[in-house]
Amino acid sequence: MNFSIPDSIASAFQFFSNPIAAGIGLGVVLLVLTGVLIAFYRHRFETREELPLEDSSPAISEDLLPHLLDSASQSAAARLYQPIDLWTGRLILPPPDRRDPEGAVWFEVHNADRAYAHLKHRVVTLKWTRSPEVQKFVRAVTVDVRFTRQAKHSHKKGFVHPIRLDKLNTVGPLESLAGARPEDNVIVALHNPVVDERSGEPSLIISRQPVEISGRLVALVTIIQRVAHSTTGGISQPKTGKKNKTDRGIADAGPIKSDRFLVRHYNKITGEFDGPFDLIRIPQVPQNSNGIYPSTHRAIEKSPLNPEGWYVYGQKDGDSLFVVQAIEPRGAMRLKPQQLALGTQNALTYLKKQNWQNTSDKKGTASTILLDPIAENPRAAISAWQEGDKAIVIHVFGGIGGKKAEPTPFGVVTGHFSYGIATVVRDILTGELRFDIEYRQVYAHNRQGILSDAIKWFSFMGDLQRGWLGTRPICDILVKFDPLTVDYDFDGMKISPMAEFRRQLAIVCARYRTGNGTGASVVTPESSCVQDSNQALYITIKRIEHAIANTPRIQEWQQHFPDHPQTWQFKQLINLGKHLERHLIPFGIAQPDWRQNVEQIAASDQPENLISTLVKGIIAWRTMLPRPAQDNIAKILLKQGAALWVIRTNQVGGFNPHIAPTAPTGIFTHRLG
Repeated sequence: MNFSIPDSIASAFQFFSNPIAAGIGLGVVLLVLTGVLIAFYRHRFETREELPLEDSSPAISEDLLPHLLDSASQSAAARLYQPIDLWTGRLILPPPDRRDPEGAVWFEVHNADRAYAHLKHRVVTLKWTRSPEVQKFVRAVTVDVRFTRQAKHSHKKGFVHPIRLDKLNTVGPLESLAGARPEDNVIVALHNPVVDERSGEPSLIISRQPVEISGRLVALVTIIQRVAHSTTGGISQPKTGKKNKTDRGIADAGPIKSDRFLVRHYNKITGEFDGPFDLIRIPQVPQNSNGIYPSTHRAIEKSPLNPEGWYVYGQKDGDSLFVVQAIEPRGAMRLKPQQLALGTQNALTYLKKQNWQNTSDKKGTASTILLDPIAENPRAAISAWQEGDKAIVIHVFGGIGGKKAEPTPFGVVTGHFSYGIATVVRDILTGELRFDIEYRQVYAHNRQGILSDAIKWFSFMGDLQRGWLGTRPICDILVKFDPLTVDYDFDGMKISPMAEFRRQLAIVCARYRTGNGTGASVVTPESSCVQDSNQALYITIKRIEHAIANTPRIQEWQQHFPDHPQTWQFKQLINLGKHLERHLIPFGIAQPDWRQNVEQIAASDQPENLISTLVKGIIAWRTMLPRPAQDNIAKILLKQGAALWVIRTNQVGGFNPHIAPTAPTGIFTHRLG
């Protein structure tokens, strides 16, 4: 979250001398602290520190590696890599003189349905379907882009803005995604595209926004040990003694440390990691602008998550060696919770006292906890999650502590908030059930080039360059609540709350990418990832209520079937909406007239003054901060009967001794009772 307040300190003193200030009292002090937080998010470290790599004693003698990595083993391993999705590829922004009037972009096909294998490696057109609902969404977020002074200044300071879109008219959501970074490097997966080859120029037609990913292929492995360059057989090696750019500053003096690792693949038949041995690369990425390594492969083989394995996402290099671009711990995604809390009170106690307890002491670990207020026993609680089920994800990450800690003014760690959608799927690599999580990240422009869009968990969290898995503690709460997460079918009349939720979040994400046409999204006390994400949830519920209440056939159906489960679920949805109203409207998140969506979502250059900023911050402080927002939304849903599956990670992956996970906090102690 990035914040902005007026720069003039003199204005602040004039405000405090005003009699109005005395009436605001403690609230003013509160917003002064908010101002410090703003400075925190604009501050960037310039320090650099070496991260020495320590080699452990190899588990397998390197004399045996040529035998373990013989041609038969390599061929068997190669067959285990699977496409990340059926359709994946790279978005390309057409040059201004070749723009499509309907906002289509170009798409370099990496993976394709087998029936269209001839399209792989080709560049095709990617465009929206002409359906009225999709075109309504496209029109809602299509804007003329004119960079403001603030956007241009931010770009010069190193923040990543859609600079190629400046001065373009009618920029649609595909163009704002393809042009979100200075280069065409946004890799995405497509949901069930329709292939049109009638004109001789192939087109892919979509009805749902693309989902950002990292890499082309995925495999499931456990990491055995680091492999020295001199013992990797016939694979081409860099010359020893010469420092690689990405290794500079992290390796000990002398020859560079290898980024090659001996791994063993998962065997779907035995259910163990007794498949073929393989050699992969896990590159060491450079430090970011804060002087912190976004990820490290240091001692990754010693991670407590390694025995359950890692999903590794990436692609083959010129020597057919798999290069990892993102990782995902298998244990965190399995439908096997490590802990259960049954009953409403036990679940609330976990959220209040245990969820973030002793976070810094849990560095390098992950946990999964199932909270169920209704189930009478563990088996019933777990079996309620079935293949195909969907859940809303409430995501929060915390801060970076330790020797290279982020500044935490007055001990406040703000973190970040977003929603997402989780689906229970059958894993193609293991045959077991697991969660597939897609975030809907409402994200202001930043130095890392993280985008406001739909993005897979492994890409937002586990990407080696841009992910947070190795540097921040994470809490994902997966909410299973049938009135909100299951589609309604009133005798053939179908209404989908999840589809509406996706649409509302897609609108917010698209507006954030362009700053509503200003070129910059800036989070303030009145507009942030917390407020705008929850606005989307609130609007979703109100729109479903409105659609059902104003459809005579559905009303008649409910009158004929008053005891049908769907009738009761709709009543529960209305009740949930009322509880959310009581929580959201008083604090400025949801608008009383929900039909008018907020147009000024995170747009820069909004007229503002110190008094307005302070007052709005006083009103909205509870909802500006991600952790209190997550806790309170989870509490509301839990009390309505929702089951919550909590995934917690604490700087997972390789080991960086200079940082520690820090739990996100609120300015005041918040209660869940």
